[in-house]
Amino acid sequence: MLKTLGRSALALCIAAGPVFAGEISEVGDFDSECTYKFTGQVEPGDAAKVKALNTFGAGGASLCLDSPGGSLSEGIAMFDVIWNKQMHTRVIAGDRCESACALAWLGGGVSEGTLAINFPSRSIQPGAVLGFHAPSLNLPPDNNYPAGQVEDAFGIALKAAEGLFDIKLTTQDDADALNDYLYARILETPGHDMYHVDTVGEALLANVQVSAARAPETLTRANILALCENAFLMEQGVLIDPGRAEEEMTDAASHLRYLRGRTVDGERVGYINEEVWAVRMYYYRRSGHLCLIDDETFGSYISEAKKYNRRNDLYPNGRVYQPEIWVRIETFDFLMMEDAEETWEALEQKLASEHSQGTTRSIKVPFYALYDAETPLRDLQAK
Repeated sequence: MLKTLGRSALALCIAAGPVFAGEISEVGDFDSECTYKFTGQVEPGDAAKVKALNTFGAGGASLCLDSPGGSLSEGIAMFDVIWNKQMHTRVIAGDRCESACALAWLGGGVSEGTLAINFPSRSIQPGAVLGFHAPSLNLPPDNNYPAGQVEDAFGIALKAAEGLFDIKLTTQDDADALNDYLYARILETPGHDMYHVDTVGEALLANVQVSAARAPETLTRANILALCENAFLMEQGVLIDPGRAEEEMTDAASHLRYLRGRTVDGERVGYINEEVWAVRMYYYRRSGHLCLIDDETFGSYISEAKKYNRRNDLYPNGRVYQPEIWVRIETFDFLMMEDAEETWEALEQKLASEHSQGTTRSIKVPFYALYDAETPLRDLQAK
């Protein structure tokens, strides 16, 4: 029976399964897929091991992680060390990084240029497992604990929650350690459960970069529709209109269902003036959102995708390299129409007029946004 504070607190920190102490081994050069690899349980002292690693100057080094979790407080300490080093973090195909390990993974990033601009550099590959959950007390239900010990253990849980909040507040330049969407998903996932970043939509909304996937070189209307839906959800960040949702809005799939429920019936993808692809998005009252990508943008992407697919190096200079696409989201002020053809005619007229265009926002999205948001990451073709 667990009767000591130390062991009761252990229930807060240790993931299920056999316990193996964490080990770090050097497996490659500074510009390899993995310079170092951490395997096993996250335990006190692991942050110091990471701190002692050579990151080879400005280029940085890569730390691959394969761990079921362990001490949340040590995972937070590892995050702090990694965030302040030149270190890329990765989970490669076939490996998993969950719980405390996932918190450490969040720290991946490097500073580049004469101004030392910080760029996030943490990624997972298709077939990798990345999982998060909230701090909690998982005391066995069949035992009675003195109130003082429970209170002390609860204090440890609060301390872990405070550390998670500190990660949420960590930002430098345009690099945020933890965005609002992922933070909310972590908090809503109890300690006995696990939130996995396992679909294209979850990766995009949680700002989890996916590497080592092959980029599509030919595009269909389905790809264009998926690109615009994903870009719109990324641009919005969270639920568009939570007061009007008929279901609880949590994961990417529920956001997607809500978005699709606010579109006009009929064809959503159109080709306007033989130069711009347009997708009708979200409508509310007089406002309509339109996604636009011109032929030149798609042409540049396809050229870049072909070059990318031929490259042998996945991580030039340590960071993930992959094609990206600029998408424009425009908001127009016009009445929602019952007939889809009337809607297209109104949109074409507005786009043809230089003085009637609405608010424009541009967003850059990775190539895997061309896949439907509900596509499992494991189904992406490996590069």
